[in-house]
Amino acid sequence: MISSRIIALLALANFLATANQTFAQTDSVTRKAAIKDSVKKIKERFQYDLDAGLQYKKGDFTWTTWAFAERLFAGGNPAAWRRFRQGMGFLLPSYPFKIGGNQFRTALTYEVDFTDNNFFRDSKRFKIWENLFLTFQNSKDPNKFRLLFGENTNILSREDNLSSGNLPTVNRSLILEQHGSTNSFGTQWGFQVQSQVSPKTFLQASLQDNRGSLNQDHPSFQFWNGMAAKMTESFIQPSDKGAEKLNAGFAIDETRNIQNKSFTLNTGILQNALGSTPASGNKLTFEHNLDYTNKIGRHFYLLEYEGIYSVYSDQQLQVRGGYAQAQFQLFDGDHSGELVPFIRYDLVNLANPINAATEQAFKMGLNYNLPFSHKLASFHLEYARHSLTGSPVILNSDLRHFDELRLELRVNATRYLRF
Repeated sequence: MISSRIIALLALANFLATANQTFAQTDSVTRKAAIKDSVKKIKERFQYDLDAGLQYKKGDFTWTTWAFAERLFAGGNPAAWRRFRQGMGFLLPSYPFKIGGNQFRTALTYEVDFTDNNFFRDSKRFKIWENLFLTFQNSKDPNKFRLLFGENTNILSREDNLSSGNLPTVNRSLILEQHGSTNSFGTQWGFQVQSQVSPKTFLQASLQDNRGSLNQDHPSFQFWNGMAAKMTESFIQPSDKGAEKLNAGFAIDETRNIQNKSFTLNTGILQNALGSTPASGNKLTFEHNLDYTNKIGRHFYLLEYEGIYSVYSDQQLQVRGGYAQAQFQLFDGDHSGELVPFIRYDLVNLANPINAATEQAFKMGLNYNLPFSHKLASFHLEYARHSLTGSPVILNSDLRHFDELRLELRVNATRYLRF
């Protein structure tokens, strides 16, 4: 009797042990499957977009991050970083309502630069913000509508200044860069709105403060200090039948209360100071630009032009100039890379009632997207021949004709596209 009970207990113990082991194995298999499934889902949500950067997508939410660096090499000058940037964008899920049949969403974007804003120097605070803004925009295409608040580049700069937006090295005119000496057309704080009012017409307007950059020692946030408006018309748009494209832009900008500033002339490549003249008061600027893209056979080419006229009220200073440029794609392939030579002419003229000076720069060079790099790595070679004329009161350089040469290496998380 006792032995039979013992046998029964042993059998029960064996059953429980076997069952426990079976459940443990099943649980282990279930957990491993769950972990594997979670890892798979995470991997599926992460993707790399050559035109945007590293992305994480979950439903209607998208997080994007990118980075970008340019290293400069010039004879007689130490190598230096021109830009070393990192940025992120957060596209929040669309709102559960429609306006005019369109859905909208909020987006947050920032980009910082670790080279040209005192990040590596002693400072009471970081001065690294290239962009920091919040938008209310069309869910599918922000070009159709976007309302922006925060820090962004003035709309006359023709871009958001984001490295993810293919900031072209050679497409910023010398006169536009030199306006930066009076805190014009750079990073500013305030509101911007843009809207595509027809398939061919794109409008922009802004209220921003030219003193409002977060990188200033004493930022000002009176965004009504500067007003700008711009219209871009696409007269010819590319299609399946051809690559021909023709765009024209017209803009006006008024910036008030510019104090203790001078308009500075710089060399076209190395940005060395050549002279300056006081420029303060209220500034009124007119800008127009034109670009034409097409193909000869399989080779793209691009012709572009920009003109700027500004007047500063206190000194009755008039600033005129612009640039014209031609680029031609010699070849483009995975094994060969992409080689694009260019030729360019820049002009800047300063004139007040007493003195005047003119700077001209004839440039040529090439941009080479390296083989097997998917246009993520490139080098840029640029030569400039300068000519200076005018009053020694403005010009502080004894040189009237001189040359500059520079090589630049560029690495980006997004493709560098010129056409």
